[in-house]
Amino acid sequence: MKFFSIIILLIPNLLFAEILDNFSLACICDKSINALKYFDCKQKVSGTQLDILENEIELQVYSTFDQKIYQIQNSGSEELNLIYETEDYISSMIIDLDLELNFSINYKAYDKKWSYDLKCVSLKKE
Repeated sequence: MKFFSIIILLIPNLLFAEILDNFSLACICDKSINALKYFDCKQKVSGTQLDILENEIELQVYSTFDQKIYQIQNSGSEELNLIYETEDYISSMIIDLDLELNFSINYKAYDKKWSYDLKCVSLKKE
């Protein structure tokens, strides 16, 4: 029974690792969404490259779009959650197994959230 429990606990971590195996990522606004939202995304976000930063304490992800270092949040699901928080706002990125990325900014003072859908491709050379 203990062995079975250990396997169940490791499955989300394996999925999480599978997403990390695709880094570095180039992510651009997703053309499959409606034209107005795509245009707004291109105006505000355009694109980013995401790179893994490895240090002795934890894994982090650097975004070229806002030149910020995001902390990896363990979600325990089939997605990778990245977060960057200041006193004024929280930026977050959620990447799923299909490398679809949702980038959002929540401004605390206004309780206003903007979000954009991006599609990523792996820059890792095979």
